Amino acid sequence: MRGKQRKRQKFKRTTISLPYDLWETLRIESIKRNISMGELIAKKLKELEKLKEKTTIMQVDEEGLLKPLE
Repeated sequence: MRGKQRKRQKFKRTTISLPYDLWETLRIESIKRNISMGELIAKKLKELEKLKEKTTIMQVDEEGLLKPLE
């Protein structure tokens, strides 16, 4: 893997509590993708972050003009 070495990112260990059905869904996906649960959850959170950046919620100001929601 010389030319295409994956950049290893530092991870910080943490504990979270999930509803069983969500844990089970994530566990199955992590097994199918052959990655750890932590890596899968990190990827899902990054996808959510990118989606939030792309999605701008607008509001109407006092003058009736649209502006980003603060």
